Amino acid sequence: MRSKTRVNISWLSGFLALLLALLLAACGGGGGSGGGGGATDTRTINASLGTWNFGGSNLGFARIIWIDLKSPTSPNGFEINVTGPTFPSSRSFGPIRFDFAGYHYSRSVATTITPVTGDHTVTASPNPDQTLNRTFRLDASASLPQPQGVSVQVTANSATYSWSPVPGAKSYYVQLWQLDQNGNLSTLRQVWYTKDTQVQFNTGVSFPQGTYRARIFAFTLDFTQLLRPGQAAQLDPQFNVSSALSQGVQVQSAGTLRVVPLPEPTVQPDMGDGW
Repeated sequence: MRSKTRVNISWLSGFLALLLALLLAACGGGGGSGGGGGATDTRTINASLGTWNFGGSNLGFARIIWIDLKSPTSPNGFEINVTGPTFPSSRSFGPIRFDFAGYHYSRSVATTITPVTGDHTVTASPNPDQTLNRTFRLDASASLPQPQGVSVQVTANSATYSWSPVPGAKSYYVQLWQLDQNGNLSTLRQVWYTKDTQVQFNTGVSFPQGTYRARIFAFTLDFTQLLRPGQAAQLDPQFNVSSALSQGVQVQSAGTLRVVPLPEPTVQPDMGDGW
């Protein structure tokens, strides 16, 4: 009798465990907590907020949304809404349009928005069956150190940009800007991601006559891995960014480069959705 009783109890326990698992799945327990009263599958759509240390008097605001998009969002697009202490009345970013399905990013950093510590909710609906609703705490005091030792080494047919490793950085993003007559960043010529701290333009590279500067971004995210399908879950609730400028590189004629000292530009462009 004892043996039979144990079998019945074991069967009942297993049935109850299965029932509980089914109930949790129905409530969205298997897809990752979305916060804010909803559930979000962070494997296919995710977001993160953070700070941008660009050397100004205040840190800037950073955000990113990552989507394994099931269908295009064009022509109308969709908006990302952020509420919290930074945006007490809510702030919309967009409309964001993608012409084809697949994985996509929308990200920006802004010098004109100062982050405020506290719980923030990010919502978005790229299409009817893909929604984002996540609440997480933004630490506005957390920051990533700016890249140091940003330099340009020039030879007759190449230019090498280098900088010191940034503690806490997992990847870097390098922009090459052509300057306008006032010394401000004007035309973006080249961009690339790397985990190294040196990037070289090889023989055969030429630029129009003018003056150029590199801007080095450091991230607490590994963009060399993030730029692949299926990486949405890699996003932490917060990521931080920093940046610094090199000295100028003056192109006097094709293949002729020289380093020129330049002051900080009066206008440093925000990092919009194109990076």
